[in-house]
Amino acid sequence: MRLKKLVLDVLFVGVVVLGLLVISQRAKAMYSERLNHNSLSQKAVIFKTKSHQSIQSTIQAIDQTKLNNFQVQFNVNNHLSYVYAKGKQANVPLKDGRFFSNYDFKSRMPVVVVGQSRVNELYQPASQAYYQTKNRYLSVIGVVGTNQTTSLDQHVFISASPEFVLNNRSLNQVTVLVDDQQIGAHLKEYQKIFKTKSISNLTPKNTPIIGVNWLRENGTAAIILVLLIIVAGVLSHLFAQLVNGYHAQKNLTASLYRKYSMGQTQIFAAHLLSMTLIGFIIGSWFFYLTHLGIIFSGLVVVDLVLITYFYFRMTRIKLAH
Repeated sequence: MRLKKLVLDVLFVGVVVLGLLVISQRAKAMYSERLNHNSLSQKAVIFKTKSHQSIQSTIQAIDQTKLNNFQVQFNVNNHLSYVYAKGKQANVPLKDGRFFSNYDFKSRMPVVVVGQSRVNELYQPASQAYYQTKNRYLSVIGVVGTNQTTSLDQHVFISASPEFVLNNRSLNQVTVLVDDQQIGAHLKEYQKIFKTKSISNLTPKNTPIIGVNWLRENGTAAIILVLLIIVAGVLSHLFAQLVNGYHAQKNLTASLYRKYSMGQTQIFAAHLLSMTLIGFIIGSWFFYLTHLGIIFSGLVVVDLVLITYFYFRMTRIKLAH
């Protein structure tokens, strides 16, 4: 029996590791997608406006509000954006230097962050690199990129402020993107500033909950995870069959059998939670995972469901006899 328990324990660890591998692959895909969207999150919104209001006037209007923890990108084209932000922003993968600080968004002197594929274009007479645009040389403060190839590698970001915007265009000449975790609550205020009601999501959504695009992006991973949970349920069933011991204990009274079932359930819970922890440690060590706390909580919830099923199964075994 010990060998069979060991085999089941190993299989439980394998199920957890496979589940984390699936989650890791999806997380990598989402991260790559974010990089291809100039490192903006899935909540980012595109504002389409015909307004002739200048970028600088727009930033001055934003600066007068109480908005915080946001980033606005004024995209001139697929490879150039003016950036204005306040407060906490999403992390940008850096190869060298730093990304913009709040000080940069108050300065009259714009600075530049470039994608790693644009480094060879920079003018670097000494230790400081410069980005040349027309007759101006702007200091480069950072290089962004990762080991994978994304559109972020080709992009140039130039800071903007209420005091100065390089090549101050009107809004109808750029694409306005806003990344704000509270975008739903601030949407009307942004619409008023940009003088438009025309918006779209950077990451398309078909319904408020689950739509075609969500299924296309996450459907395969969701199906695999459900199948792995079913496999874990089957292993729990086999564990119950292995340890029920009813035939050897057929003279037990109903009261004693309930105690026996509870004891076996506690043993199973100890095995399951231990194997889940081992699998989680292995997965978090070898795989790319975000929101580890949420993932671990999800695993614990699944474990509680399996433990409940195990106890129910033990009861059914007794009733069957």
